[in-house]
Amino acid sequence: MNKLLITLVFSFFLLNSYSQDHYIKLPFIKIGCPTIILENNIIANETALGNDKELIKEISVLKDKPNRKEAKYYNLTENGILFVSLKIKTAFKTQPELNVFFGIDKSNQIYVNGYLLESPNYKVATESIIEIELIEPNADNKLKDKIINVWTLTKKERVNGCKMYNLN
Repeated sequence: MNKLLITLVFSFFLLNSYSQDHYIKLPFIKIGCPTIILENNIIANETALGNDKELIKEISVLKDKPNRKEAKYYNLTENGILFVSLKIKTAFKTQPELNVFFGIDKSNQIYVNGYLLESPNYKVATESIIEIELIEPNADNKLKDKIINVWTLTKKERVNGCKMYNLN
């Protein structure tokens, strides 16, 4: 009887641990910065918002973890998301454009700030690109192919987190 009870408890524990969605990210990524998404599909940083707050039409904040099946931005929500709509157009690069530029198959996966972009519809604001890493597969990252990781955060922000956004 004890063995059966222990087996059942252990089984429920395993089932519960595997039922939770995990973020797909590169190893050792510990960023406390929210993702900024312009116009529903352009990933940016604070510089893309500019200094003139009159250019901002609308801002909404997502702090909760949505359902992975319902939200194409699920994997970017670990630190929250700022959705911003601007009165101006933002220059961007598509995922295939970035891959082709670096000599990688245009359908390869792209990571931004260490997090996988699960939707191919996401673009990256060109003025927000601080650094691009070309990452080879190895035992630590368990990648299948060479990938690109686009940093929209400074090295200081990657280590210390982000300052509070002053959007008032």
